[in-house]
Amino acid sequence: MNPGKLKRTIGLVPAASIGLGAMLGAGIFVFPGIAGGYVGFAAVLSFLIGGIVALAVAACTAELATAMPQSGGGYFFISRSFDRFWGTLTGIAQWVGLIFACGFYLVSFGEYALTFLEELNIKWNKGTQLFSFGFTLLLLVLNITGTKKAGRFQNFMVISLSMMLVLIFSYGLIDFFGFEDKSTAFSEFAPKGIKPIFTTTALIFTSYLGFVQIANIGAEIKQPGKNLPRALIWSVLIATGLYVFIMFVCAATFPHEELKKYGEIATIEAARTMLGKWGAIVLVFAGLLAALSSANASMISASRSVFALSKDGLITHKASKINKRFGTPHTALILVAVPIAIMLFRSRLEVFAEVASFLHLIIYAGICLSVLKLRATNPVWYVPTFRIPAAKIVAGFGAISCLILLGFMQMTSILLSGGVILLATAYYFLFVRKKNIALSTPEPPHIVVDLLHPRILILVDITQEKKDLPHAILEAMPISELLLIGYKETPEQTDSEQSEEEFGKEGEEKLDNIQKELEGAQIDFDSELIFSNDVASQIKKVIEEEELRFILTLKPLSALDQLLIPVYDLSQINSELGTIIYNFHSYQPTSIKVLLFTEEEGDSSNEARLKKAIENQLSLVNAHVDAYEVYRKDEESPEKIIRETSEKTDLVIWPEAAPSQRELFLNILLEKEPANISSPVIMILKGDD
Repeated sequence: MNPGKLKRTIGLVPAASIGLGAMLGAGIFVFPGIAGGYVGFAAVLSFLIGGIVALAVAACTAELATAMPQSGGGYFFISRSFDRFWGTLTGIAQWVGLIFACGFYLVSFGEYALTFLEELNIKWNKGTQLFSFGFTLLLLVLNITGTKKAGRFQNFMVISLSMMLVLIFSYGLIDFFGFEDKSTAFSEFAPKGIKPIFTTTALIFTSYLGFVQIANIGAEIKQPGKNLPRALIWSVLIATGLYVFIMFVCAATFPHEELKKYGEIATIEAARTMLGKWGAIVLVFAGLLAALSSANASMISASRSVFALSKDGLITHKASKINKRFGTPHTALILVAVPIAIMLFRSRLEVFAEVASFLHLIIYAGICLSVLKLRATNPVWYVPTFRIPAAKIVAGFGAISCLILLGFMQMTSILLSGGVILLATAYYFLFVRKKNIALSTPEPPHIVVDLLHPRILILVDITQEKKDLPHAILEAMPISELLLIGYKETPEQTDSEQSEEEFGKEGEEKLDNIQKELEGAQIDFDSELIFSNDVASQIKKVIEEEELRFILTLKPLSALDQLLIPVYDLSQINSELGTIIYNFHSYQPTSIKVLLFTEEEGDSSNEARLKKAIENQLSLVNAHVDAYEVYRKDEESPEKIIRETSEKTDLVIWPEAAPSQRELFLNILLEKEPANISSPVIMILKGDD
């Protein structure tokens, strides 16, 4: 195992549970009473507005996360979108904010544990800190011994919590207003007017600070191209639905004066009113799960922020060590757990929770601005599998909304947050700026970054009439360099030097003519002449020495509307194929036709397997297959079918199944095989494994 690389062990449900678990805390158990007491039934609208803002940020996060599925979340996105300075500020703010948030959740857990014992008439005289400290150690051990175990634990807590909340309040609501024929408690929608609705939105937005934690563990999520956006958006939608529902139940049960009186325990009292003492007991237990799941999610995410900072060299490299036995960043986890444990024995941490919210809102605004920056600059590595519709509107709305909400925070929280940012700035100028640190370029797993600006080989038979360049292909692909090889196969009894003397001038003229065509295309090129009785071997040697990955035939093409891809082996369906499809599709959406070769007639399982693999690979680069033609390998060879169908297409993309087939490709190009292919062919050569 790579000592600095995390394993992808987290599936869709555990990933969504981490985001949802981080959110289902204060939003359910603390804010309904406070928000309802402030604006009455209109607090339902405050939660809904907060959900819409969170959804905009989640969409931006999803786009960035599918282009950069790495540990670090907001830190990684902002550092790669802007520079080291903003990355350092974001990384430290994220680390500190999550530590304070985790400490707050664990203090809340201790208080809920004490309340739970009181509801059961059990006396406990040792305070809440022992509960909080014990479960801090439990979460640390659980996360060190395996992310998969922590994910399962998170699944259990979040699913149990969600089911409890929905069942309790649904049953209670039906029973309370159905069997007892009671009316709703509220008499007017917004007793204090419209403005307090938005002030309350700023207050309760803390409830939504958690979904980005899914992106913090992007390096450990399976199939990140699909699972990251789904987990992010699902978690926000589910959390918003639960918040709105619980707030509606509380506002329907108590008038806003009573909600104000009950404050932080309003949800417990609502359950007690509807279902009696056991309703309150079950809800307090749900509060325990909520606090614990939020703490667990925050500890995981905070440790990955530390891990990412360490990997980039912005803090000590020891923090990015991976435990050899468990495959987890144990040092990073300890650097998070120790300050949390220390804070548990100090005063209440509500103000630190708001500091965490303030710092996260800055990070969320930075995430939205990162989308705008990357969409404008479009760096070569930015290939998200999920793209936001109307990105400028969504990202702009998310950034502005987050910055506006900052203005509604308490002055104490603003000053403390400003202190964290000032300390992070001082740390950058004192320790980071003088280091010669180059941040790594993101490498999406579905794209081969080196192939986004490929070097391409074009073979030119100097004994044949001049053939025009396929300009449509050269315009569509952002080519970094063309290598033109002029060749002449010499008879075995003929000396190569003699052939070079005889045909060298003619070959140079032909290459010069092609180079003149390239001058207007602004493409770098190099050229070489080969005279040999074994040209194929010489060309293979050049391919290996120059590390070339593409061979393009020299055939004219003015329009690029359809691509033809022969697929006869699962190994052809890979990120190299996805990258070249992305190159063409980014320039101009094209029709894609796949020639599928199965082992035998009626082999539906093999056909279905190949089709699924193709569709999954192309979906990662926002492309799809428009048509399939299915053939049998034992009856029709790929080269024969390509020859017959190439007249009806613009470009054949032929992925090499194995390096051993390279000779076949070259023999077709050198016309040693009877395959007169009329359209241009670009052959994807397999790289060394």
